[in-house]
Amino acid sequence: MSTDEGKKGESILRWLLGAAAAVVVIGGLHAAAGLVTRVLVIAFVAILVSPVYYFLVRRRFPAWAAVALIVLAMAGVCGYGLGYAVPRAVIDFSKKLPSYHAQLVEAAGEAAEWLRDNDIPVRDEDLSGMLPDKSDLMRIGRRTASWTFSVTGDLVLMLIIVGFLIADLPRLPRMRRLPFMTETRWRIVVGFVHDVRRYMGIKTLVSAATAVLIWCGVRVAGIDPSASLLLALAAFLLNFVPAIGSVIAAVPGVALALSVSGTGAAVALAAWYVVVNQVLGNILEPRFMGSGFGVSPAVVMISVLFWGWVLGPVGMLFAVPLTMAVRGTLVSRRPVATEDHAA
Repeated sequence: MSTDEGKKGESILRWLLGAAAAVVVIGGLHAAAGLVTRVLVIAFVAILVSPVYYFLVRRRFPAWAAVALIVLAMAGVCGYGLGYAVPRAVIDFSKKLPSYHAQLVEAAGEAAEWLRDNDIPVRDEDLSGMLPDKSDLMRIGRRTASWTFSVTGDLVLMLIIVGFLIADLPRLPRMRRLPFMTETRWRIVVGFVHDVRRYMGIKTLVSAATAVLIWCGVRVAGIDPSASLLLALAAFLLNFVPAIGSVIAAVPGVALALSVSGTGAAVALAAWYVVVNQVLGNILEPRFMGSGFGVSPAVVMISVLFWGWVLGPVGMLFAVPLTMAVRGTLVSRRPVATEDHAA
């Protein structure tokens, strides 16, 4: 009896120590969110572009030439996008925010009048009060512009680090000779990298298609090119956030369509958002993903909230891969313990 009680006490102590360690790790990640998010972006970009490196090497490209070509391609795309097109669009959009706000207030007044005509008592102030204040919009515009320029500055260093990671890809098999790397753990690591590469690759293609279709929709709705570019970029990034990302991306687009082109265009654009996200997100994407990655919808929603709290917006973007990494870490402990016990 005493032996059973001793084992139970050891089990409880082990569980408490594990919970305390998890709290410390989560607190550390939350405190160092800025650094951790940069590392995550670098790691996921390296995983995403690594197939291009192996493709070029198989085509008898020298390793240094393959790395240089990948880095130059990323620098060209990101340099033009984040270094020129996006900052210019942000500045232009920020200048037009007062005009957009005035148009939204006018549209709210027209909506209140329509409700009163249909025997629904409502004042103009009731609807216009639901809109953000003009000073708040200007503050958001300035912060967005500042954040865009800071991201552009970090981009150069991140591209250099990605280049070094890609150059070190041939040395990765040496990890199998590390003392703690058992065959079971190595298979889990390789499977995790493969799953993340597949998930991020499919998600990137679907998000790019979503951005193109949303750009077409907002341009047809009469929204100017600078705002259309930002809305397409928001649709691309927020499409990585499961379930709620597409809803969040649709709100500013519909609001701008309401202010610029009226209720009909806003309703049509909202319907376009629904069609695009339903076709790409619920029909094509699951077909490409296949059987999925063993993460249920409920776990996905919880992981979005959890990683968003720990790491901020970037944590929400990478919620599914991070959850897959945690699951792989927990699973890797069971086979190893079994093997050690058998030995």
